[in-house]
Amino acid sequence: MNSLLPVWIDLAAVGVGAFAGALYAIFNKRFDLVGVIAIAILTGLGGGLIRDLLLASGRPSGMQDKYIITVLVAVALALLLGRWYLALRTLGERIVAILDSLAMGFFAVAGTYKALLFNASILVAVLLGVITAVGGGVLRDVVARRTPAIFTGGPLYATATALGSLFFAILDRVDFNRDLAVALTVLMIFTIHMLSIRFRLHLKPALDSLDFDDREGKG
Repeated sequence: MNSLLPVWIDLAAVGVGAFAGALYAIFNKRFDLVGVIAIAILTGLGGGLIRDLLLASGRPSGMQDKYIITVLVAVALALLLGRWYLALRTLGERIVAILDSLAMGFFAVAGTYKALLFNASILVAVLLGVITAVGGGVLRDVVARRTPAIFTGGPLYATATALGSLFFAILDRVDFNRDLAVALTVLMIFTIHMLSIRFRLHLKPALDSLDFDDREGKG
């Protein structure tokens, strides 16, 4: 795999991530327009910015007009579709979860692949794939003053992206067809994440015994 991934993969992930972030800022936090745009930028571009800074790759790729315009279009769509989302909230949340899962897959691929282009080891490439996929959500949660979702035993965000990034890195090493590798990786991450939501496959607290001790103390 000698060529860069198609730019539409990055833009699609940024757009979906920014859209989900804007909906969160509008309905969950009731932010004003400036706040909505800021959260959309953090969610859509945050992971890629962190990745590029860690790679010391020069100006972050997200600092280009096409990425910023993509975020602004996502914000506009979130504002236009807001009433529909509010009226059909359960359906809307499911659709956003699906889009978020797909974006996570594309972010993981883009992050892993860019790291490999900079001659990173497979371990580092996987780490940067995960950071690219979940970094924007972590920044969103920090700014919104809540514990990042990936740390609280929710659906398998980081686990799914780590497995997918490792899978993609291995396919890259054996010179597998790039387009097929992207499709398979995104499908893998999407499947793991959606199954974790459907069947409540969540990670438990690092030390379950602490919960037991707390209950004893309260008794």
